[in-house]
Amino acid sequence: MSSTPDRNPAGASTAAMRDVFERAGFAPVEPPLLQPADVFLDRSGEDIRRRLYVFTDPGGQELCLRPDLTIPTCRLYLEGVGSGEAKYCYSGPVFRFDPKGSGEVVQTGAEFFGDRDAEAADAEMLALAAEAVRAGGLSAFDIEMGDLALFDALVDALDIPTGWRTRLKRHFWRPRYFKELVQRLASDCSADERSDEQAGLLAALNVLDEQSAKSVIADVLDLAKIAPVGGRSIAEIAERFLERAADRSAAPLSKEVADLIDAFLSLKLAPRDAVKSIRDLTKAAGISIETPLTALERRFQLIEKKGVDLSRARFGTGFGRTLEYYTGFVFELRRSGAGAEGAVAGGGRYDGLLQSLGANRRIPAVGCAITGADLSGEAVR
Repeated sequence: MSSTPDRNPAGASTAAMRDVFERAGFAPVEPPLLQPADVFLDRSGEDIRRRLYVFTDPGGQELCLRPDLTIPTCRLYLEGVGSGEAKYCYSGPVFRFDPKGSGEVVQTGAEFFGDRDAEAADAEMLALAAEAVRAGGLSAFDIEMGDLALFDALVDALDIPTGWRTRLKRHFWRPRYFKELVQRLASDCSADERSDEQAGLLAALNVLDEQSAKSVIADVLDLAKIAPVGGRSIAEIAERFLERAADRSAAPLSKEVADLIDAFLSLKLAPRDAVKSIRDLTKAAGISIETPLTALERRFQLIEKKGVDLSRARFGTGFGRTLEYYTGFVFELRRSGAGAEGAVAGGGRYDGLLQSLGANRRIPAVGCAITGADLSGEAVR
């Protein structure tokens, strides 16, 4: 990929943003436009799933036009380097259905694989994103940050069944469903008698092993001629039934725990106040999540050392729940005063994604992406 500026202003802006990453040691790559659809359907947020351009090729394989460049770049890394440290950057079109437009926008970004210092790599990525956004024509922006590792640590410290810990972590990235999940776990599920037939099915599932229960559910759906909807597979529907069956035999989540989760996820603070406020909240509840809090404190320090002004930044414990593969620090850069609708760039840590794509071990990784070719103009979609 050439870093030579294009002749049009938008192209020149894109080249200027890409050049920020190249000068920082990120090698340019060009992932294929066509990608296997399943890698996005299984690992991306619901917004991306609904907007995929999916089709079947003559050989019967389900493909899609790439909706972003993070996963395609991960696949290039696994096909090439496969392990160890590597830094890649990119710039090119991505495709997400948009009823108001063409569905094609330019995305510029970078991915850092195999880092040895997570907080330092996170700080570098945020600083580079800020520099690139300025190079793209946006001089003033707000910064929103979060850290999914904090919630994982909180859940691990709670006195709740292991299965519930797993479910809370797994569904954390889905805000609406997550809220419903906490409400359901906090209620007396054994008293849920919406229909005799449903109650009987749930009771029967609860005495079967997982594989047998999933087979029963698949047979029931097939007999009733019910097809999967909303992008959910038979396996996902079966898993949901099994969760509800397990809920019926467990004691409800205590009000204290439910209130703590709600209070924790409601925090939205200036970075200078975040660590102390989170520490005070968890200490009052009799638990400690000191390891990720110490890492968060160091990350803020490293970000400021990189020259990023955090005076207009906010840190939210519930921020960043839109993509399934994020595992830690997340951030978003927004046009000043525009809120979430003004987002122009975002990124974060995804330490589990490469292993889910075929790596033989967990490989740390962090990246960012800027959407739009000329940030000095209108807000991007």
